[in-house]
Amino acid sequence: MTSFATSVQSVCLGALALLVLYTLWLSRYKGLEAHIAVRWILIECATILAVILWRWLPFLTFTSGLQDRELLLILTVLFFVFVAVFVLDTLIRISMHSRQIKQLTQELALVRLQAENITGGEQSRQAAPRKKAGKQRDI
Repeated sequence: MTSFATSVQSVCLGALALLVLYTLWLSRYKGLEAHIAVRWILIECATILAVILWRWLPFLTFTSGLQDRELLLILTVLFFVFVAVFVLDTLIRISMHSRQIKQLTQELALVRLQAENITGGEQSRQAAPRKKAGKQRDI
């Protein structure tokens, strides 16, 4: 492997390692749900493995030996990193809205329960004096 190819591979591995760290940070501090984070980390690890093994992958053998393989690799990895950051940001927003919807659903259920208790309490208060009045008449 030439020194340029090694440099390109190092840049790609560094970018992907930063992406893995960013995904872990999002999962820990920004509310990215765990099942989504695990899937993304698996995809990112597979991409890191592909970068490490890039010269033995069959789909890259079609390119010539004039350093365009390295260019193709760096463009592919940078595009992947860009798309992954965009998708992870979108997933954070979706996770945040999902949590808000769950919380609002729980609050709505509590408000409905309180309304039923208030309505049921008023009906039982209205029914209670009638029963007392009926018992007093029997005496």
